[in-house]
Amino acid sequence: MMKFSKSGAALAVALALAAGGAGAAVSLTDATTSGGSVILWSEAGGILTPTPSLSPAPAAALAGVLAGSAAAPGGNVELSKFAGPVTTLRGTLGGSTISLSSLTVNDWFVGGNAATPTALTSSYIRAAYSATHAGAAISDADLQAATMGFFGAAGQSPYKLVSDPNISYVMLDGADVRIGLAGFLNAQAALQAILGPGIVVPANAYASEVVKVEYAGVSQYLYSFAQPTASGVSAGDPNGSYTGNYEVGFKVPEPASLALASLGLAGIAALRRRRG
Repeated sequence: MMKFSKSGAALAVALALAAGGAGAAVSLTDATTSGGSVILWSEAGGILTPTPSLSPAPAAALAGVLAGSAAAPGGNVELSKFAGPVTTLRGTLGGSTISLSSLTVNDWFVGGNAATPTALTSSYIRAAYSATHAGAAISDADLQAATMGFFGAAGQSPYKLVSDPNISYVMLDGADVRIGLAGFLNAQAALQAILGPGIVVPANAYASEVVKVEYAGVSQYLYSFAQPTASGVSAGDPNGSYTGNYEVGFKVPEPASLALASLGLAGIAALRRRRG
């Protein structure tokens, strides 16, 4: 099996971008899952309701539940459950492998210890507070209290609520990787659990789950506290699961990769001329 270095993966993506043309949206292909539990959520067929319902569909095709877009995200694939064993969705995007994974306690707390939160925990809580308090920074005391509450006790650990991402779609749009995360259209209750009772969360608040992404040699955590768009679907539960679509993403590293692509294409052209 061919292995790509970081620069090699970036080159592969850049070459695919050059071949596909600017603005050509490319969806994930060759999708597979591995690891812990996987739940495929698919729209119920043949039911005409104002809001189509999603339900677990073990026999659904993975490509089918990932066939949505920001305008109509449709179904989704849920990776793991409540910070259980790491579950990964893997496929090909722009000529390179992309992996999207669930999180475990060790992504949030080193060694599973409440006293040693990771940088992700601090970043997530700070961003959650800022998004619900007009850009204000959380105090050190509130951050410490929220962090301890985020870890929680057995069975009551808010970090578990955001560690099993529901992926609706994965696509490469020009140089932008776009990933749909199904979630709550109004996440006030979830955010209140995340920040704890000592911090007041407004009536309309937003928060996505977190997904770990590896692509073109880069590994990162993605999440959003921006207002989601209405997904047009629902799981039919009182919390409004999957009623909101959060789009997260990033730009493919361009300066180096596009320069490499130019060199690569020039080399291919020169080689063809020599052979001709």
